[in-house]
Amino acid sequence: MTTNKFSLVAEASLDRHLFLAQTLAHGEALGGIPPEKADTLYQSIAAIAHKLITMKTTDLSDEAALRTQIHAAFTLTSLGLEYGSQGNLEKAVRVLLKTRVVKFFQIGNTLTGKLLGRARELLAHGVILPTDAFADMEAESIRIYTQAELDFLKALLTYKTTIRMPQVTIRDTQLPRALTRLAETDVIDRQLACIENRMHYVKTLPLENLFSLHPPLSIAPDAIQHLTLGLIVNLVLYRQIDFQLAADAREDFHQLAYVNGEIRPSLRQQLLDWIAHYLEQAHQSDAVKQYAVAYWDDCLRLEGREAAAEQAPSALQ
Repeated sequence: MTTNKFSLVAEASLDRHLFLAQTLAHGEALGGIPPEKADTLYQSIAAIAHKLITMKTTDLSDEAALRTQIHAAFTLTSLGLEYGSQGNLEKAVRVLLKTRVVKFFQIGNTLTGKLLGRARELLAHGVILPTDAFADMEAESIRIYTQAELDFLKALLTYKTTIRMPQVTIRDTQLPRALTRLAETDVIDRQLACIENRMHYVKTLPLENLFSLHPPLSIAPDAIQHLTLGLIVNLVLYRQIDFQLAADAREDFHQLAYVNGEIRPSLRQQLLDWIAHYLEQAHQSDAVKQYAVAYWDDCLRLEGREAAAEQAPSALQ
């Protein structure tokens, strides 16, 4: 049975957190937007939603896909209005009254289009593929993003987000929520840059034998953190670039590098200087170098928890 797209649009409610909803409420409270004008604006957005459904939805029985396009019509119009009014409610009321609604939608679509394009690019290419030497081993590709980051990227394609602030690595999954304000697009832009910079950092490393590691990196909850830690441990213990992370080597590294869960300051600085110099030699941008240093620092901090647990006196003693 085909879903009635017209009824879905008619039933859609305006999220009160949207800047558009706040503008309408502000205008109505001041008498600047009469109810009939608000109805006309709503009908214009409904027309945009119908067009999006026609253009982007092939299966009219897929109610989730229909609702995504309806949500997009409201979200992008609201973001465009906020951009056009610089977030000022009084100005927003004025420009809303004298400007065609589709203009705000076009602005919002432009603002988010590049973000969605970057998300699609990461989903498609944010992996390390097996080299020809491992093609016959049915080795699985290695993702450069975590499961929580995968959730973030997928949510963005439906004009939603799972974060409130950019993070070196997204590790905790949050429920997707609708984009309501322009500031959230800046947070998304910075988070995408983090994942992109991590991809550039990883792909500068000598990865030829990466798929010979045991156990395979593809099964690690956070493959790139595991890869980075393996590199750090081998640099500290053996002065060589390698990614194999043996349990006994990891313990030796903890004993050498950490005191009460805190890495020795001099060793920390040596490691951060090493990756910065390595990426400098690889002609990576300052953004990639700065991110990689922050990423290594974050990995060292997280590994300190494991080291603290090992070094803590037994509760039974």
